[in-house]
Amino acid sequence: MSDYQLTASEEPCAVIRKLDGACVPPDMANRDYNGDAMSPGYIQWKEAGGEPDPYVPPVVPEPVPTPEQTILFDHENRVRALEGQPPLTSSDFLMKTNPNYVAPAKPAKKEGLTPPPSSKRK
Repeated sequence: MSDYQLTASEEPCAVIRKLDGACVPPDMANRDYNGDAMSPGYIQWKEAGGEPDPYVPPVVPEPVPTPEQTILFDHENRVRALEGQPPLTSSDFLMKTNPNYVAPAKPAKKEGLTPPPSSKRK
């Protein structure tokens, strides 16, 4: 465990000083970043052989639909059922109603498994 942790995958970047949780920007005029002999900063710590902990990306939480979105989702699927269309999945609905929504990655298909043949009548 190190005294500092990176906030990005490449340096120069701000670092978190673990002693007090301070975010130290990469500014040579900042004494916490570039100190002196009396008060060493991050640069001096690193020159003395210190190795910062790597950047750890934050975990992005799964989006939680609002009550309004739940009502609209249910309504959309009831209308689709009346029209004889298949229901939307929650991801499809969010992509339809929110242009900024990015669907989670779909799991890769397993090799050797094929879907059953369609039983549609001609």
